Amino acid sequence: MSRKTFNPEHFTLCGPAISCNDPRMSLGGGEHGRTFGAVLIEVILISIGVFLALLANNWHEGREHRALARAALQNFLGEMEINRDAVQHNRDYHEALNKQVIGFLDNAGASATEERFYKDVNFEGVKPVIFEHTAWDLAIATQALSYLQPALAFDISKVYTGQNAFQTLENSFLASAFSPATLGTNDMKGLATAMKYYLIDVNQQEPTILGRYEKVIPEIKKALKES
Repeated sequence: MSRKTFNPEHFTLCGPAISCNDPRMSLGGGEHGRTFGAVLIEVILISIGVFLALLANNWHEGREHRALARAALQNFLGEMEINRDAVQHNRDYHEALNKQVIGFLDNAGASATEERFYKDVNFEGVKPVIFEHTAWDLAIATQALSYLQPALAFDISKVYTGQNAFQTLENSFLASAFSPATLGTNDMKGLATAMKYYLIDVNQQEPTILGRYEKVIPEIKKALKES
């Protein structure tokens, strides 16, 4: 029995299901001929899609940041105007109170009694300013401060730093001066002396804070118009 030898030239996949003229049977045509061009087009389309998606995402984030910045500026403006008016409301009283306390200490001598104090001093309390700071707290929580112009954010920060320092001064004085020890005696010299030095600090810091308001509030209004 003779053995048949395999001849590659006689091997074919052609048959009833696949014709030898089918493009799929040619390495130069069909899928194999279009593969590089199709892949290149797909890569270009995907790249364009990713680029447009990034642009849309950046635009959306930028819009959100601008909205947060504008809302923060509006909050700062309203809050600073309230705080400015509160400081300004007590300016004349603090100036007059300091002069009256100094006059009392200079003239009372040994008779620095409570009765003499209220006779010489038109005392209606030290009238501390309770500064609003919700806008600052919210801006820190939402990171809105980082979306403002650096110079404006710096000036706003200086305002709130000054307010905090002033609030600390007020709280310290109120905690130490109006204690049972000072209020339980008829001798007002100690309290009046403490009040004198406190009011000296108050009358130095209040104009400084008002000056910061006068500088920053117009800057905020300008930024709001430009936003």
